[in-house]
Amino acid sequence: MPEASFQPDWFSKPGDTLLSLMEERALTSETLAKLLGCDTATIHGLLSGSVAVDEHLATGLSRYVGATPSFWRARQVKYFEALSRAANAIPRERGSDWIKLFPHRDMAQYGWVGRHTKQDELIRAYLAYFGVSTPQEWSDRYEQSMKETAFRTSPSFTSKVGAISAWLRRGEIEAAAISCASWQPDLLRKLLPEIRILTKAKSPDYFLPRVRKMCADAGVAVVFVRAPAGCRASGATRFISRNKAMVVLSFRYLSDDHFWFTFFHELGHLLLHKSSMTFVDGEPGISGELEAEANAFAADVLIPPSRRDELTDLSAKSERIIRYAYSIGVSAGIVVGQMQHRNLLSPKKMNYLKRRFKWDEIGAALG
Repeated sequence: MPEASFQPDWFSKPGDTLLSLMEERALTSETLAKLLGCDTATIHGLLSGSVAVDEHLATGLSRYVGATPSFWRARQVKYFEALSRAANAIPRERGSDWIKLFPHRDMAQYGWVGRHTKQDELIRAYLAYFGVSTPQEWSDRYEQSMKETAFRTSPSFTSKVGAISAWLRRGEIEAAAISCASWQPDLLRKLLPEIRILTKAKSPDYFLPRVRKMCADAGVAVVFVRAPAGCRASGATRFISRNKAMVVLSFRYLSDDHFWFTFFHELGHLLLHKSSMTFVDGEPGISGELEAEANAFAADVLIPPSRRDELTDLSAKSERIIRYAYSIGVSAGIVVGQMQHRNLLSPKKMNYLKRRFKWDEIGAALG
């Protein structure tokens, strides 16, 4: 594509241009990573601004995405200059207070930002990561909007807004790079029984790609983002564009019952509630009418209402729980989780029937 056709806003990062071109060419992060000979973390780093466009990447992007290598090099230089000007304009005390809001150790460890230590470097890193030019713009986009957000949080722990916004932003970055059809709520409802079948699968390597594919067909980008320190979220839902929804899941408890309940809870928000709302959900517990509706939606998907009376009659015997789970087509762990949620079973009993996951196998399943 001719270089003259590009007229970027130099404060927007090269990753913003890259994302637009990826969408035009229907390129996923995985596909582009293979073409460039790198991993998907590098692509996500380009999109978030934590990875700079060097000579090698400029050449590769020119070949597989468009524009000339000199365009990409200039794009990076001009963006860094604009970013530095924005960072230098922030009063020192304001900048110091702002960067303290974020769990930098985990964000750096997860590769979301670089391992910076100096204040000016950290300010630049967070401006780039959130795609903002001032801390006030970050506040308007995240802090203020969260005051109007529906939360389902732990009664014993209040998540920090800086950590939540960092987690949500990572979800936005990864979701933006997932190719999806336009939002189709009717199709999503139709796919629920097929998705539900996957609750019986043992391996994330099997069910995670299939969950992603079916949801993408209905216009929902599903991403899995490990929560950093200070963020107790299990899941979140919001529309990142008019025709594209995002579901972020943290695998907080690394168990099948909690994962699937949270997942269907988030789908409930998409299907039942206003598309303008952002939902950030933490530990199970009803908090308001909308959360109660999403909880009921998830429970009805997992345990058919026509079979719910049988659940109340189940005794704390593994054989009966396994038999009942098999008969309704879900895992035994999900039945245990629902029994515990309804106070039909002690939280300490039958937990060995739940399937447990590890982040390394989740990461491997996602490529």
